[in-house]
Amino acid sequence: MAAVGPRTDPGAGAEALALAAELQGETTCSICLELFREPVSVECGHSFCRSCIARCWERPGVEAPAASRALPGPLPCPQCREPVRPGQLRPNRQLASVATLLRRFGLPAAAPGERQPAEAALAACVQHGEPLKLYCQDDGRAICVVCDRAREHRAHAVLPLDEAVQEAKELLESRLKVLKKDLEDYEVFRSMEEKESKELLKQMAAEREKVGAEFQALRAFLVEQEGRLLGRLEELSREVTQKQNENIAQLGGEITQLSKLSSQIQETTRKPDLDFLQEFKNTLSSGADPGPGHRQPPPHPLPGSEERAPRTAGPGLALPPTPL
Repeated sequence: MAAVGPRTDPGAGAEALALAAELQGETTCSICLELFREPVSVECGHSFCRSCIARCWERPGVEAPAASRALPGPLPCPQCREPVRPGQLRPNRQLASVATLLRRFGLPAAAPGERQPAEAALAACVQHGEPLKLYCQDDGRAICVVCDRAREHRAHAVLPLDEAVQEAKELLESRLKVLKKDLEDYEVFRSMEEKESKELLKQMAAEREKVGAEFQALRAFLVEQEGRLLGRLEELSREVTQKQNENIAQLGGEITQLSKLSSQIQETTRKPDLDFLQEFKNTLSSGADPGPGHRQPPPHPLPGSEERAPRTAGPGLALPPTPL
């Protein structure tokens, strides 16, 4: 078996454990004082276990009553008391990953902000009583130098605890860079979506105003055309009535004259022959039978009878014939 070498350096292990303890303080929930489980961040920036903050806000004496949980309003942050909205909890996957790695080391949780000394952070091996200065990658837990030489871990990949912490940090930093890049991209996408949405809403508002103006002008045009047509029809109605009365009066006079002449002819035909012959010439001179080609013209035609049929501008809409 290869020698452990620098992995048993107590100074390096103490420094790594101190760093792990410092990192551990940043991944400990301030409510349950345990490593984060399903950490979520509130609007003020603090993070808590999802179940812990839910229980904290459900405790009696909190300013918001139970009925308000149906429509969450601002509630105090358990750490800084700043008002935050329960509906704005954001999962913190980076903290969850770090807490999972630290949990695999088997180290106890520290209170938030607490910095343990290197000697206190070095937990002892339960089996051998030696400080846990090494980390077994196969088993995913911290071990001592005696465990490293035991048959159980002989074929396992073992690293000094500080190197394991460093690798974990580098892995988290690389993931954090990717997450930050994704976050920036999503922020750009959101900005573009908001800009496009505002532009579309602006175009829709302009189109709505345009359609309203067009229909308003169309309604005004139709009202004007209706007035013109109704006025023209009223004028034609008066003209028809006047001409009809004139024609009826003229026809009445003609009928009276013809009836009188017809009666005169009938009386002449009933007289004796000599009287009949004498009055025959008088009857002819009075125009009883003026002969073909000498009849009086008929009465004036009704106005509009010689005009074309009204033009239609659409279903049920008639325009006056041109010219009016």
